[in-house]
Amino acid sequence: MKDYSELIQSVIAGVGGAENIENCIHCATRLRFTLKDGTKFDQKALKETQGVLGALVSSGYYQVLIGPQVNDVYAQLMETPELKNIAKETKQDAGNESEKKAGLLDRFSKMMSDVYAPYIPILATGGIASGLIGLLANLGVVDSASLTYQTFYAIFYSLIYFFPILLAFTAGKHFKCNPYVAVTLGASIMYPGVADLLVTGEKASLLGIKFTAYNFSGSFIPILLAVFCMSYFEKWLKRILPQVTQFILVPFLCLIVFVPLSILVFGPAGGFIANGINAVYGVISANRILVGIVFGGLFSLVILLGMHWAVTPILLGVMAEQGFEPALAAGGLGGYAALGICLAVAVFAKNSGDKATAGSAAFTNALCGITEPGLYGIILRSKWLLGTMVFSGAAAGLVFGIGGVAATNFAFTGILAFSGWLGCVNFPMYCVGIVVAIALGFGITAFLLKSGKVKEYN
Repeated sequence: MKDYSELIQSVIAGVGGAENIENCIHCATRLRFTLKDGTKFDQKALKETQGVLGALVSSGYYQVLIGPQVNDVYAQLMETPELKNIAKETKQDAGNESEKKAGLLDRFSKMMSDVYAPYIPILATGGIASGLIGLLANLGVVDSASLTYQTFYAIFYSLIYFFPILLAFTAGKHFKCNPYVAVTLGASIMYPGVADLLVTGEKASLLGIKFTAYNFSGSFIPILLAVFCMSYFEKWLKRILPQVTQFILVPFLCLIVFVPLSILVFGPAGGFIANGINAVYGVISANRILVGIVFGGLFSLVILLGMHWAVTPILLGVMAEQGFEPALAAGGLGGYAALGICLAVAVFAKNSGDKATAGSAAFTNALCGITEPGLYGIILRSKWLLGTMVFSGAAAGLVFGIGGVAATNFAFTGILAFSGWLGCVNFPMYCVGIVVAIALGFGITAFLLKSGKVKEYN
């Protein structure tokens, strides 16, 4: 493994020193810090650090963009003597103070990131598996009723179906209650003997109370509401119960109170909220062309700001309910436009450093669908290139809208995940849209470089 000690020391200095770090996690390309004093976050110094592609404050985190090697950097970072004594979980008081300083939207986005981010790689992996088995079934190689088909199909759809159980665990960690009690809560409402009796919209009765049932399969709002409220109930119990009894009584009381509450209250309430979201989304998605243009052109900017965690779960929920979702497909087109831009810079730029940076970013994008190296290293340095990415993605989104392209599972862009899109709605038009995004990104960028509009590369 490469030694990143020099980079790590620069990053630690840029975030205000080890004593300023409360917590650190990472995603596919970024280190995400929770800091005691955000004023010590030196974006300028970090951006000038070799090995750092960018720095920003978003989603309640102080983020340092490293690129695909972030796993190795993070592993070495957490082994440094300065950070070994930092607790893996932020202390409650410090966490509350940090949340008070953050805006409501940042807090919401941070919560969605904490709860959903661990499952994104698994969703993408499952999407590849379901795409391949779907292709084999369509070709007649595998019987769709066979155990072979169902086994590989389940890699993706079991995750969607049992989301309440999985999200309960990460929600429990985020809201700082016992995550294993939260998982048991999620498993209880998904237990077949319970779930089979909860038919959404039908009348049901629990403890003699009649209510309108809501089936939790594939949902995310009810379990988040339930775990959020249970976290406060758990803290209250720990204040009033003798410590010697808490080992048994706290989880027992949490479950016997919140399992029925989830079925009676949080399920229907979450369903009401979900129906409202779906109604708004239904108005927007009624115009497929508009959805394609907007998400194709702008979703890369949403990812850039780290705000996709507030949007993606909603789109996944829609897909789980209706079986397809157009915005998830169009959202990846900006990444393909960025690929075309980076390829053009790698070919036509005069500066050898820019050619190398663009070539590396294009390779990472093409293989894994990771766009941040190209965004920070190349595109954000020029308003012309940023505009090219937006325009090219929007134009390709128009193609998607005309063709009615929609995702049927979750998958990244790029070669490694391409099989995850084999089962999407109108796959041939999906391929046409990709070609349009790359070709426009490449062609416009080549023209801009040749005409001298992009001065940085002369």
